[in-house]
Amino acid sequence: MTGFWGDGGAYGAWVAHLREWGAGGDPDPAALPVLRPEDWAEDTWRRLAVHLQEAVAARFGHWSTALSAAAADRAGAGPGAFGRTLAHSRTGLRGLRRFTAHPGLPEHVREELGSLVDESITRTQQALEENLDGLAASGVPPGTVELMRRELRDNALTAVLAEERAPAPGRPRRGLLRRRPAEPAPLPDPWGAPPPDGPPRRRIIPG
Repeated sequence: MTGFWGDGGAYGAWVAHLREWGAGGDPDPAALPVLRPEDWAEDTWRRLAVHLQEAVAARFGHWSTALSAAAADRAGAGPGAFGRTLAHSRTGLRGLRRFTAHPGLPEHVREELGSLVDESITRTQQALEENLDGLAASGVPPGTVELMRRELRDNALTAVLAEERAPAPGRPRRGLLRRRPAEPAPLPDPWGAPPPDGPPRRRIIPG
C-alpha cells in the first residue's frame, strides 16, 4: 500500500494536484507518483475516481468559458476571426487529453478519462453546429451563418481527436473502473443561445 486514502502520501498528492488543476492552476504533473491498481482498496479508488472526474469536468468548464469569451470578443471581427478562435482553443483541449493520459494512472483509468474527454469534445462540436442552425432560423443573414459554418468545420475542435494523447505502454490486467451515467452539465454558448446538450459527466467507479 502506498498510503491510506486519508493520510496524505500518494493519494494526498494526487488529490491536491487535481484540486489545483481543476481550479485552473498549472501544477507540475511530473511530480505525481505512479499509482497501481493493487496499491489501494476499492473504496480508496472510488474516492480518487470522483476527484479525477470532477477535476476533468471543472477543467473542461474553464476551457468552455474561455472559448465563449473569446468568441464574443471577436464577434464581428471579420472573416477568419471565428476560425482562429477555434484553432487557438484546441490548445486547451490538447492539455486536457494529455492529462488524461498521465503515465502515473493505471491504463484503464487513462482510457476511461480519455474517452470521456473525447466524447465531450465531439458533443461540443455538434452543439456548435446546431447553434448555427438556430442562428439561421432566427433571421441572421444566410451568408454570415454559412461563413461561420465553414470556419467551424475548417477549424473543427474534433481535429484533436486524431492526435495521440501520450504513450500508454503495456496492457491492463483487468478493468479498474467502470462507467456509470450521470447528469450532463450545460455548455456555455459562444453565440448566446443554449446548446441542445452539454458534455457528458459520467461517474467512473472501481469495479
